Amino acid sequence: MKCPYCHHKFDLTWKEYFREIWGRHDCVACKRRFKLSFSWLYLAITVLMALIIGGLATFLIVRWTHSRLIAAIGGLVIVLVVLLPLDRWLDDHRRKSAPLEPG
Repeated sequence: MKCPYCHHKFDLTWKEYFREIWGRHDCVACKRRFKLSFSWLYLAITVLMALIIGGLATFLIVRWTHSRLIAAIGGLVIVLVVLLPLDRWLDDHRRKSAPLEPG
């Protein structure tokens, strides 16, 4: 992650990732607040991955257990286990930083 003000590069920690779920972060060097820019490609990648992984996991679990409830819960857990690290990596490496204040 790179601060748009001072251009300091730093890693996004799990604590910071969960504390700032709306994509607004504080620079560790200059302490100024910035946001991560929104991208339709980012949204498409995460939604597509959730649908593919969740659908496949739910299908396989329901085939093994014959329980829709267990399949739904298991599919959700698997999607979270896979997508949270992917989303954090995308936030840290691919999403652009933008200043909150103009200028």
